[in-house]
Amino acid sequence: MDILWPALGIAVIVVFVFYVLAQYWQRLLRQQAWTIGKLLDRVQSLEQMADPVWRRRLSEATPLPLEQVFTFSFNLGDRFWRETIRMSEEDRRFIREFGSFVGSVKLERWRSHTVATITEVLPDRKSTGWQNRSLDFYSDASTSSEALSLWELALARSRMSIERPPSLELLLRANAIELRGHFVGLGKRSEVPGSGPGAAADAGDVIFFRVPLDSASLAEFRSHDPADPSGRGNAAHAHHGNGNSWQAFYFYRDEETGIDWQLRLRDLSQKSEWEQWRILDSPAIPLGTRE
Repeated sequence: MDILWPALGIAVIVVFVFYVLAQYWQRLLRQQAWTIGKLLDRVQSLEQMADPVWRRRLSEATPLPLEQVFTFSFNLGDRFWRETIRMSEEDRRFIREFGSFVGSVKLERWRSHTVATITEVLPDRKSTGWQNRSLDFYSDASTSSEALSLWELALARSRMSIERPPSLELLLRANAIELRGHFVGLGKRSEVPGSGPGAAADAGDVIFFRVPLDSASLAEFRSHDPADPSGRGNAAHAHHGNGNSWQAFYFYRDEETGIDWQLRLRDLSQKSEWEQWRILDSPAIPLGTRE
């Protein structure tokens, strides 16, 4: 009896120790199993990065960068109204009283779409002042038929007819801005005022200008930016280290039609490259002269 109780006590202690060890190993195995599961999930995620479908979904979910910003404006001079489209004084008075005119068009070109902000002014209604409109344009680069109407100006009072009055319309296409004249009610295309200087389009339509929105096509119109105080930022074919390669100014004037336009480009996709070249091509420090 004297030996039984100590043996029973030792057995209880051994069982308790084994129980504690079993609990410890069970927790350790659970933790290791959870860690292995997380590692497997990460490996699976890394493998999915090579999946084009997954990469497309990721690209659609991430914020899209702003790539380019265009600021466009145009001017229709007195010669345009009097000689190119031969407006009567009565119709010009109607336009001044009821027409809105474009002050500027700002185009923010994102990877997926373009946001156009049109600033307009009504000349003879000073209380109205400037007004802004914003439009989103999702274009298809594979087709040139899609267009967004940015602004339209009626050139005469509306008559009691199914035909709309002659008008000017500013259109945004996938890679161009276009000013068209609609003169359907004035007869055949050959009789459309201004059909000589302008380019004929559809019947009754005249394209007065088409401004491309890519730097390669705009190269011939590159000019000095009057807003650049240095006087060298927009010289044609400027070198990375000597000019603002990510900023450019374009200008064109047609004396025959009385139209001029200007376009300012901020190409944000080239900005980091320009800043790198600016650092690498910093001007040499002049050496001091000896006494």
